[in-house]
Amino acid sequence: MLDRIPVGTFHRRLLAICGTAWAFDGMEVILISFTLPVLLDAWSLSGLTAGFLGSASLMGMVVGNWGWGYFADQYGRKPAFQWTVLTYAVFAGLTALAVGFYSGFALRFLTGVGLGGALAVDTSYLSEHLPTNRRGRYLVYLDAFWPLGYGLAVGLAWFFLAFLPSGGTVSVPVFGAVEGWRLLFVASAVPGLLVFVIRTQLAETPYYLARTGDVEAANDRLRAIAEENGEDVQLIDADDVTPMDSPGFGRLFEADIRLQTVMISAAWFAINFGYYGVFIWLPQTFGASGTVPALEVAGLTFGGVYVYFLLIALVQFPGYASAAYLVEKIGRKLTLGTYLLASGAFTFVFASAMPGAGFGLGISGFWPFFLALLASSFFTLGAWGAIYAYTPELFPTEARATGNGFAGGVGKIAAVIGPILAGALVDIGYLVALTPLAVAFALGGLVVLAFGRETKGEPLT
Repeated sequence: MLDRIPVGTFHRRLLAICGTAWAFDGMEVILISFTLPVLLDAWSLSGLTAGFLGSASLMGMVVGNWGWGYFADQYGRKPAFQWTVLTYAVFAGLTALAVGFYSGFALRFLTGVGLGGALAVDTSYLSEHLPTNRRGRYLVYLDAFWPLGYGLAVGLAWFFLAFLPSGGTVSVPVFGAVEGWRLLFVASAVPGLLVFVIRTQLAETPYYLARTGDVEAANDRLRAIAEENGEDVQLIDADDVTPMDSPGFGRLFEADIRLQTVMISAAWFAINFGYYGVFIWLPQTFGASGTVPALEVAGLTFGGVYVYFLLIALVQFPGYASAAYLVEKIGRKLTLGTYLLASGAFTFVFASAMPGAGFGLGISGFWPFFLALLASSFFTLGAWGAIYAYTPELFPTEARATGNGFAGGVGKIAAVIGPILAGALVDIGYLVALTPLAVAFALGGLVVLAFGRETKGEPLT
């Protein structure tokens, strides 16, 4: 029935609501990479403990992916859709009260529980409102909000950590002098609270309602979607619906979907291992690349690493746009597999181009390093868009959020390991630290190409 309602106002509005929260998710995840250099000095952290702090929210995301995904299949997408946002917003703000490694780790972990849940549930919620011929593209569009969050994180980090006078502190009434990194976390929490209020007005998905046997409510939902789009609607016949309880995690390993569960979980492991290993340590990697030249545009000179981080975020948009086109043109499987392979290749190139890499590729210097980093960012974020489009289509409705959450949780285990491993190896050299990340990208691409099932054009089951 959803396939008979053309994409219109409702779908664009829902994408904007989901995407806004997605951008703030991205902002929250990446903020720690900018505050780590400050906290290294403020809390006298070692490279290893800094790696654990950088991975704290990712550890929480493992719990959030698995727990909230299961919750959404058992009790509904809507409540999970709302409460995950509130969870990460509240604990992100409370991170401003951290006084050392242990309190900082605990608060970032709890922030991650909400973040992980949002990433698992939002794709299920959006996918269950979309027609088959636009579903893949819209799910890539959803993930394209991520670099908006990355750019916002760069802007906030620049303001609170670099621009503020008095050594990065602000005089706040009652509290006195407050460090900029604390205000940064407070500022990052406000948008999530606003999104929570907006999400209270949304309804349950028609897929979930039909699966639980509430056909009348499912038809009401279809009517509302069609009415907002100015279209007619054909309703569900109650005699055609067989209510079904959520079977839990065991459903993921039944014979009909077992191989795809393992395949997509391996892909999630690879992309998380590579992405977070690279981007959590990106400020330090960038600093180690040598002198950062000033950019000259139209006679104006711009300096500082924050300008380059914004460029890295900007190049991600065409990465998503290309993936949005290709998932509908050549399919989810081929797009994801080739983009992961390209991510691995360019990650290795920019690592090899760093001063002292010594691999003998004949490339060195800042610009080869930076251009290869831009290419890696392009393909990695395109791969993220493709994997979010691909994953919900591999699982039936009774296990969709559980499957999303399981695969995402496996990925977040890798996201924890990646920055810690990079932190442990970085003292040996950046090429040594980054090569395992490049290999992970490439292996993930090969697994998808070898064992993936194409889902382009298939309706949800």
